[in-house]
Amino acid sequence: MNDRPSNELRDEFSPSTPAVTSETVFQILSTHRVVIVHFWAIWNLVDRTMDSRLMEIRGRLPIEVQYASCNVDAPSCFELAKSVGVLNLPWLAVFVGGRHTGSICGLRNADRLAQELLRLISRGPVDESTSD
Repeated sequence: MNDRPSNELRDEFSPSTPAVTSETVFQILSTHRVVIVHFWAIWNLVDRTMDSRLMEIRGRLPIEVQYASCNVDAPSCFELAKSVGVLNLPWLAVFVGGRHTGSICGLRNADRLAQELLRLISRGPVDESTSD
């Protein structure tokens, strides 16, 4: 039997993508045409699978994409999460040319995830007053 508490296992996870905050995201948005930010939390075990799916589809998108991650429980990330309308996890926000073009909430299989991300990359920025 494993004597390690389940909370200890959750605390060890961190996404494979570079971390951003409300302040540092602008640097990435200004230096990369397409950015996908994975909003996650240590306590959400589904985020581990989303991280794996993002790694799996990296070569499938026909455009160079910069991936990043944002821990929604970190106070330094509250404004960024609010600005893209994070309601649940996992949450992906897509930015093209520094502007938010849409979001994906929930886990998808790799094929569907790649298809939905391409759709969001291809369309124009969203009106922030109406969430996607």
